[in-house]
Amino acid sequence: GSWLPQPAAWAGLSVAAQTGDPHSTLELYRAALELRRALPGLGAPEAGPLTWLPAPEGVLLFTRPGFACTLNTRPAPLELPAPGRPVLSSAPVETDGRTVRLPSDSCTWWAL
Repeated sequence: GSWLPQPAAWAGLSVAAQTGDPHSTLELYRAALELRRALPGLGAPEAGPLTWLPAPEGVLLFTRPGFACTLNTRPAPLELPAPGRPVLSSAPVETDGRTVRLPSDSCTWWAL
């Protein structure tokens, strides 16, 4: 336990509360760490160069060998060509394999 009292509103942020919840920040980070070990493009710089790709305003899109990342900072969802197969996202993405609907304020990792 902590030696300082914690606000009651923080109870849902504890490891105990977030473990096993697929929508929790803890489980998102655990999945990201697993993927980092599995996808070479997420590893050390020797895995290959980072390449920024054109994207609409408010969206960042970059690739490394075998991997892409989209970050939608816009206040609304956005549809664009799917850069690959989604492997992790901070919010559910909708894709038909050709296009993707990126939720607002979300980040998605893609296997190429």
